[in-house]
Amino acid sequence: MAETPRFSGVASAWVFRAHRFAIASAAIFTTALATSCGGGSTPSQPSPTPQPPTPPAPAAVVVSGTLTATNGGQQLAGATVDIAGVSNTADSSGHYSVSLPTGIRGGRFAISGPTLVTHNGFVSNGDSRTIDMDAFALDSFDQPYFRAIVRNGFEDPTTMQPLRRWTRAPMIYLRTIDDTGSAILPEVLQQVVSIVADVIPQYTHGRFGVAGIEQGTDTRRGQAGWITVEWTRDATEFCGQANVGLEGGRVTLTYDQPGCSCGSQKIRPRTVKHEFGHAMGLWHTGQGVDLMSGIGVAECDRNMTARELRYLEYLYRRPVGNTDPDNDPSSAPLLRAVTAIN
Repeated sequence: MAETPRFSGVASAWVFRAHRFAIASAAIFTTALATSCGGGSTPSQPSPTPQPPTPPAPAAVVVSGTLTATNGGQQLAGATVDIAGVSNTADSSGHYSVSLPTGIRGGRFAISGPTLVTHNGFVSNGDSRTIDMDAFALDSFDQPYFRAIVRNGFEDPTTMQPLRRWTRAPMIYLRTIDDTGSAILPEVLQQVVSIVADVIPQYTHGRFGVAGIEQGTDTRRGQAGWITVEWTRDATEFCGQANVGLEGGRVTLTYDQPGCSCGSQKIRPRTVKHEFGHAMGLWHTGQGVDLMSGIGVAECDRNMTARELRYLEYLYRRPVGNTDPDNDPSSAPLLRAVTAIN
């Protein structure tokens, strides 16, 4: 009988295990193949980031209002107004309307016409709104006189000053001693108090009165909101002088001196009124009938003429720093101190 090899069982076991491995490998390959061909589930994709909504275009800014004459108040039919480069002609009632370009909310303006002094200025940024504007009408406006009384055009016509004036009611500090240390008579101090309380509302066309009056031996020079009244006994150069339209400025009056007094009065009321005209923003006019003439007049008293008061009103219709012929500043300027002497 034939002999059976002793390792035949081992070989059979090995063959069985090899066959089983082959089947498993085939199954893995088939699964991988099926997956690579699109079988099974697909991984989820991230959701797109939502985009913010597009903001609406800014609304156009419309500036409208009425154009009138600074001197008289009549409506300026047919005048041209230009704001930020866009022009419109006022209708028969002086009404205008300007639609500004997209993104523009203000800018430089100009009001012009053949019978007007062109008024230049600035419209501040903002939404649609009503802005009434004005310009000087030449048919009832004495431009040389205006230049004299508010720009120093009489004494220095080659250098027109920017407008100087008060923007609030002034406080008055009245020194009770002169530059030698001698006391000022109480009745003289009271005379000044009465004059100042009367003329400041006139000179500002009712906009301001006197915020308050203090007396003493100190000073308020250089302090915003104040006018200091000082006294001197030196009459060699003037009977009075004052800073023009300056907060923290001074009025200097010559006290009890020949040529500057009037009979028993130690000072002339005319001089006090004149110097406070300077203090509130006026210069000399060169017109003999005017209180602000700047021409020596040997008289005790005088009041402002109707024309002086009218042009004072025009002064207070324009901002500090307005320049010739009628240009408003973009912002409040810092002006150097100037003095007028009488």
